[in-house]
Amino acid sequence: MREHFQLNCDIIGEANLAADIELVALCIDILRAFGFTGKDFVVRISDRDFWTDFLRERNISPDRWDGLLQAIDKSGREPREKTAEKLGKLADPIFSILKTGGKSRKLDQLVDGLRERGLADCVVIDVGIVRGLAYYTGIVFEVFDRGGKFRAIAGGGRYDNLIAQLSDSAVSMPALGFAMGDVVLGELMNETAHAREKLETASAQGRKIDIYVVIAKEQRRPDALAQVQQFRDRGYRVDYPLTGEKVGKQFQTAEQLGARVAVLFGDEWPQVKLKNLATREESLVHHGELLAHLQA
Repeated sequence: MREHFQLNCDIIGEANLAADIELVALCIDILRAFGFTGKDFVVRISDRDFWTDFLRERNISPDRWDGLLQAIDKSGREPREKTAEKLGKLADPIFSILKTGGKSRKLDQLVDGLRERGLADCVVIDVGIVRGLAYYTGIVFEVFDRGGKFRAIAGGGRYDNLIAQLSDSAVSMPALGFAMGDVVLGELMNETAHAREKLETASAQGRKIDIYVVIAKEQRRPDALAQVQQFRDRGYRVDYPLTGEKVGKQFQTAEQLGARVAVLFGDEWPQVKLKNLATREESLVHHGELLAHLQA
Protein backbone atom coordinates (compact mmCIF):
# COMPACT_ATOMS: atom_id res chain seq x y z
CA MET A 1 0.00 0.00 0.00
CA ARG A 2 2.79 2.42 -0.82
CA GLU A 3 0.55 4.16 -3.32
CA HIS A 4 -3.15 4.91 -3.28
CA PHE A 5 -5.67 7.12 -5.00
CA GLN A 6 -7.77 9.63 -3.09
CA LEU A 7 -10.90 11.55 -4.03
CA ASN A 8 -11.16 15.02 -2.49
CA CYS A 9 -14.43 16.96 -2.53
CA ASP A 10 -14.54 20.50 -1.16
CA ILE A 11 -16.92 23.46 -0.97
CA ILE A 12 -15.13 26.81 -0.74
CA GLY A 13 -16.64 30.12 0.34
CA GLU A 14 -19.87 29.04 2.05
CA ALA A 15 -20.34 29.25 5.82
CA ASN A 16 -24.00 28.22 5.92
CA LEU A 17 -24.90 24.79 7.33
CA ALA A 18 -26.51 24.03 3.95
CA ALA A 19 -22.99 23.40 2.65
CA ASP A 20 -22.33 20.83 5.38
CA ILE A 21 -25.57 19.05 4.53
CA GLU A 22 -24.69 19.07 0.83
CA LEU A 23 -21.20 17.69 1.50
CA VAL A 24 -22.42 14.79 3.65
CA ALA A 25 -25.15 14.06 1.08
CA LEU A 26 -22.51 13.99 -1.66
CA CYS A 27 -20.42 11.49 0.30
CA ILE A 28 -23.46 9.26 0.78
CA ASP A 29 -24.43 9.51 -2.89
CA ILE A 30 -20.92 8.54 -4.00
CA LEU A 31 -21.02 5.42 -1.85
CA ARG A 32 -24.50 4.56 -3.11
CA ALA A 33 -23.23 4.98 -6.67
CA PHE A 34 -20.71 2.23 -5.89
CA GLY A 35 -23.61 -0.04 -4.96
CA PHE A 36 -23.51 0.30 -1.16
CA THR A 37 -26.66 0.91 0.88
CA GLY A 38 -27.34 2.32 4.32
CA LYS A 39 -27.10 -1.25 5.60
CA ASP A 40 -23.47 -1.41 4.48
CA PHE A 41 -22.07 1.89 5.80
CA VAL A 42 -22.77 4.62 8.31
CA VAL A 43 -21.68 8.26 8.44
CA ARG A 44 -20.75 9.22 11.99
CA ILE A 45 -21.12 12.98 12.40
CA SER A 46 -19.88 15.21 15.17
CA ASP A 47 -19.25 18.86 16.00
CA ARG A 48 -15.89 20.07 17.25
CA ASP A 49 -17.61 23.22 18.53
CA PHE A 50 -19.44 20.96 20.99
CA TRP A 51 -16.10 20.02 22.54
CA THR A 52 -14.50 23.47 22.37
CA ASP A 53 -17.58 24.88 24.13
CA PHE A 54 -17.22 22.11 26.71
CA LEU A 55 -13.56 23.03 27.31
CA ARG A 56 -14.26 26.75 27.35
CA GLU A 57 -16.98 26.34 29.99
CA ARG A 58 -14.43 24.60 32.19
CA ASN A 59 -11.83 27.34 31.69
CA ILE A 60 -9.39 25.03 29.96
CA SER A 61 -6.60 27.02 28.31
CA PRO A 62 -6.93 27.03 24.49
CA ASP A 63 -3.33 25.88 24.15
CA ARG A 64 -4.43 22.52 25.62
CA TRP A 65 -7.41 22.05 23.34
CA ASP A 66 -5.63 20.28 20.51
CA GLY A 67 -4.10 17.70 22.81
CA LEU A 68 -7.38 17.00 24.55
CA LEU A 69 -9.31 16.79 21.29
CA GLN A 70 -6.79 14.31 19.91
CA ALA A 71 -7.15 12.23 23.08
CA ILE A 72 -10.94 12.17 22.60
CA ASP A 73 -10.49 11.28 18.93
CA LYS A 74 -8.29 8.29 19.83
CA SER A 75 -10.41 7.18 22.80
CA GLY A 76 -12.11 4.44 20.81
CA ARG A 77 -8.78 2.99 19.69
CA GLU A 78 -6.74 3.18 22.89
CA PRO A 79 -7.07 1.58 26.34
CA ARG A 80 -9.34 3.57 28.64
CA GLU A 81 -6.54 4.02 31.15
CA LYS A 82 -4.29 5.67 28.57
CA THR A 83 -7.04 8.05 27.49
CA ALA A 84 -7.87 8.86 31.12
CA GLU A 85 -4.23 9.75 31.73
CA LYS A 86 -4.28 12.19 28.82
CA LEU A 87 -7.58 13.75 29.90
CA GLY A 88 -6.70 14.14 33.57
CA LYS A 89 -9.50 15.67 35.66
CA LEU A 90 -11.71 15.85 32.58
CA ALA A 91 -11.71 12.07 32.14
CA ASP A 92 -14.92 11.30 34.04
CA PRO A 93 -17.16 13.96 32.44
CA ILE A 94 -15.79 13.21 28.97
CA PHE A 95 -16.24 9.44 29.35
CA SER A 96 -19.79 10.12 30.53
CA ILE A 97 -20.53 12.16 27.39
CA LEU A 98 -18.97 9.53 25.14
CA LYS A 99 -21.17 6.88 26.78
CA THR A 100 -24.47 8.76 26.80
CA GLY A 101 -24.00 11.01 23.77
CA GLY A 102 -23.81 14.77 23.42
CA LYS A 103 -26.34 17.36 22.34
CA SER A 104 -25.69 19.81 19.54
CA ARG A 105 -28.34 21.95 17.85
CA LYS A 106 -26.13 22.15 14.78
CA LEU A 107 -25.95 18.36 14.52
CA ASP A 108 -29.71 18.05 14.92
CA GLN A 109 -30.19 20.54 12.07
CA LEU A 110 -27.72 18.60 9.94
CA VAL A 111 -29.60 15.33 10.48
CA ASP A 112 -32.92 17.08 9.78
CA GLY A 113 -31.52 18.40 6.49
CA LEU A 114 -30.43 14.91 5.49
CA ARG A 115 -33.79 13.49 6.57
CA GLU A 116 -35.51 15.84 4.13
CA ARG A 117 -33.47 14.17 1.39
CA GLY A 118 -34.26 10.67 2.62
CA LEU A 119 -30.67 10.10 3.79
CA ALA A 120 -31.00 10.19 7.57
CA ASP A 121 -30.82 6.38 7.85
CA CYS A 122 -27.21 6.59 6.68
CA VAL A 123 -26.01 8.84 9.54
CA VAL A 124 -25.70 8.78 13.32
CA ILE A 125 -24.54 11.47 15.74
CA ASP A 126 -21.32 10.37 17.43
CA VAL A 127 -19.45 13.08 19.36
CA GLY A 128 -16.56 10.65 19.74
CA ILE A 129 -15.62 11.58 16.18
CA VAL A 130 -13.30 14.58 16.51
CA ARG A 131 -10.81 14.24 13.62
CA GLY A 132 -7.33 14.60 15.03
CA LEU A 133 -6.14 17.33 12.65
CA ALA A 134 -6.11 20.70 14.37
CA TYR A 135 -7.44 22.72 11.43
CA TYR A 136 -11.02 21.40 11.69
CA THR A 137 -13.39 24.01 13.12
CA GLY A 138 -16.98 22.71 13.15
CA ILE A 139 -18.91 19.77 11.76
CA VAL A 140 -16.72 16.71 11.20
CA PHE A 141 -17.62 13.22 10.05
CA GLU A 142 -16.19 9.81 9.25
CA VAL A 143 -17.69 6.92 7.29
CA PHE A 144 -17.39 3.32 8.46
CA ASP A 145 -18.70 -0.06 7.39
CA ARG A 146 -21.63 -1.17 9.54
CA GLY A 147 -19.76 -4.25 10.69
CA GLY A 148 -16.88 -2.20 12.05
CA LYS A 149 -14.37 -4.41 10.28
CA PHE A 150 -12.34 -1.74 8.48
CA ARG A 151 -10.77 1.64 9.05
CA ALA A 152 -12.66 4.78 8.02
CA ILE A 153 -13.78 4.74 4.38
CA ALA A 154 -13.90 8.55 4.21
CA GLY A 155 -13.58 11.50 6.53
CA GLY A 156 -13.65 15.26 6.61
CA GLY A 157 -15.40 18.33 7.90
CA ARG A 158 -15.32 22.09 8.09
CA TYR A 159 -12.01 24.00 8.12
CA ASP A 160 -13.00 27.65 8.06
CA ASN A 161 -9.61 29.04 9.14
CA LEU A 162 -7.26 26.94 7.03
CA ILE A 163 -7.20 29.10 3.88
CA ALA A 164 -6.34 32.16 5.96
CA GLN A 165 -3.59 30.24 7.75
CA LEU A 166 -2.07 28.96 4.52
CA SER A 167 -2.18 32.40 2.86
CA ASP A 168 -0.84 34.34 5.86
CA SER A 169 -4.30 35.96 6.12
CA ALA A 170 -4.14 37.27 2.54
CA VAL A 171 -7.37 35.38 1.84
CA SER A 172 -9.96 34.27 4.37
CA MET A 173 -12.76 32.00 3.19
CA PRO A 174 -14.89 29.39 4.93
CA ALA A 175 -14.40 25.89 3.55
CA LEU A 176 -15.23 22.26 4.12
CA GLY A 177 -14.42 18.98 2.44
CA PHE A 178 -13.79 15.27 2.71
CA ALA A 179 -11.40 12.67 1.34
CA MET A 180 -12.12 9.09 0.30
CA GLY A 181 -9.32 6.63 -0.40
CA ASP A 182 -9.48 3.65 -2.70
CA VAL A 183 -7.89 1.10 -0.35
CA VAL A 184 -10.60 0.69 2.31
CA LEU A 185 -13.27 1.29 -0.32
CA GLY A 186 -11.88 -1.63 -2.30
CA GLU A 187 -11.70 -3.86 0.77
CA LEU A 188 -15.33 -3.15 1.63
CA MET A 189 -16.37 -3.71 -1.97
CA ASN A 190 -14.74 -7.15 -1.95
CA GLU A 191 -16.73 -7.98 1.19
CA THR A 192 -20.06 -6.70 -0.20
CA ALA A 193 -21.50 -8.91 -2.93
CA HIS A 194 -23.93 -6.42 -4.49
CA ALA A 195 -21.33 -3.66 -4.64
CA ARG A 196 -18.72 -6.02 -6.06
CA GLU A 197 -21.18 -7.18 -8.72
CA LYS A 198 -21.93 -3.58 -9.70
CA LEU A 199 -18.20 -2.86 -10.01
CA GLU A 200 -17.64 -5.90 -12.19
CA THR A 201 -20.56 -4.93 -14.44
CA ALA A 202 -19.31 -1.36 -14.74
CA SER A 203 -15.78 -2.54 -15.46
CA ALA A 204 -17.03 -4.86 -18.19
CA GLN A 205 -19.01 -2.00 -19.72
CA GLY A 206 -15.98 0.27 -19.52
CA ARG A 207 -13.84 -2.23 -21.40
CA LYS A 208 -16.29 -2.53 -24.27
CA ILE A 209 -15.20 -1.14 -27.61
CA ASP A 210 -17.13 0.01 -30.65
CA ILE A 211 -15.17 -1.64 -33.45
CA TYR A 212 -12.68 -4.46 -33.74
CA VAL A 213 -10.67 -4.47 -36.95
CA VAL A 214 -9.95 -8.01 -38.16
CA ILE A 215 -6.89 -8.30 -40.42
CA ALA A 216 -7.42 -11.45 -42.45
CA LYS A 217 -4.53 -10.80 -44.86
CA GLU A 218 -1.33 -9.18 -43.66
CA GLN A 219 -1.02 -7.36 -47.02
CA ARG A 220 -4.03 -5.32 -45.96
CA ARG A 221 -2.53 -4.26 -42.58
CA PRO A 222 -1.48 -0.76 -43.82
CA ASP A 223 -5.02 -0.17 -45.14
CA ALA A 224 -6.51 -1.48 -41.92
CA LEU A 225 -4.33 0.74 -39.72
CA ALA A 226 -5.22 3.78 -41.80
CA GLN A 227 -8.88 2.93 -41.20
CA VAL A 228 -8.26 2.40 -37.47
CA GLN A 229 -6.92 5.93 -37.22
CA GLN A 230 -9.89 7.35 -39.11
CA PHE A 231 -12.24 5.56 -36.71
CA ARG A 232 -10.40 6.91 -33.69
CA ASP A 233 -10.34 10.42 -35.12
CA ARG A 234 -14.14 10.21 -35.23
CA GLY A 235 -14.31 9.18 -31.57
CA TYR A 236 -14.84 5.43 -31.94
CA ARG A 237 -13.21 3.05 -29.49
CA VAL A 238 -11.23 0.65 -31.67
CA ASP A 239 -8.87 -2.28 -31.21
CA TYR A 240 -7.02 -4.57 -33.58
CA PRO A 241 -4.34 -7.32 -33.47
CA LEU A 242 -0.82 -5.96 -33.18
CA THR A 243 0.59 -9.07 -34.85
CA GLY A 244 -0.75 -11.65 -37.27
CA GLU A 245 -3.37 -13.99 -35.80
CA LYS A 246 -5.85 -16.51 -37.11
CA VAL A 247 -9.14 -14.91 -38.15
CA GLY A 248 -11.13 -17.06 -35.71
CA LYS A 249 -8.94 -15.90 -32.82
CA GLN A 250 -9.46 -12.28 -33.86
CA PHE A 251 -13.24 -12.66 -33.86
CA GLN A 252 -13.00 -14.33 -30.45
CA THR A 253 -11.07 -11.32 -29.13
CA ALA A 254 -13.68 -9.00 -30.62
CA GLU A 255 -16.39 -10.86 -28.70
CA GLN A 256 -14.41 -10.77 -25.46
CA LEU A 257 -13.92 -7.01 -25.78
CA GLY A 258 -17.63 -6.49 -26.29
CA ALA A 259 -17.20 -4.90 -29.71
CA ARG A 260 -20.38 -3.80 -31.45
CA VAL A 261 -19.08 -4.54 -34.93
CA ALA A 262 -16.09 -6.20 -36.56
CA VAL A 263 -14.58 -4.91 -39.80
CA LEU A 264 -12.63 -7.50 -41.78
CA PHE A 265 -9.84 -6.55 -44.18
CA GLY A 266 -9.13 -9.44 -46.53
CA ASP A 267 -9.67 -10.76 -50.06
CA GLU A 268 -12.74 -8.57 -50.59
CA TRP A 269 -10.61 -5.40 -50.82
CA PRO A 270 -11.35 -2.62 -51.82
CA GLN A 271 -14.49 -3.73 -50.06
CA VAL A 272 -14.45 -4.73 -46.39
CA LYS A 273 -16.73 -7.12 -44.57
CA LEU A 274 -18.81 -5.54 -41.81
CA LYS A 275 -20.23 -7.89 -39.18
CA ASN A 276 -22.72 -6.92 -36.47
CA LEU A 277 -21.59 -9.09 -33.56
CA ALA A 278 -24.97 -8.95 -31.83
CA THR A 279 -27.15 -9.97 -34.80
CA ARG A 280 -24.44 -11.83 -36.78
CA GLU A 281 -25.53 -9.94 -39.90
CA GLU A 282 -22.77 -9.39 -42.47
CA SER A 283 -22.44 -6.98 -45.38
CA LEU A 284 -19.81 -5.82 -47.85
CA VAL A 285 -19.03 -2.11 -47.91
CA HIS A 286 -16.53 -0.17 -49.97
CA HIS A 287 -13.82 1.03 -47.60
CA GLY A 288 -14.35 4.62 -48.71
CA GLU A 289 -17.99 4.48 -47.61
CA LEU A 290 -17.39 2.70 -44.30
CA LEU A 291 -17.60 5.73 -42.02
CA ALA A 292 -20.83 6.93 -43.59
CA HIS A 293 -22.26 3.41 -43.34
CA LEU A 294 -21.48 3.15 -39.63
CA GLN A 295 -23.08 6.51 -38.91
CA ALA A 296 -26.26 5.65 -40.78
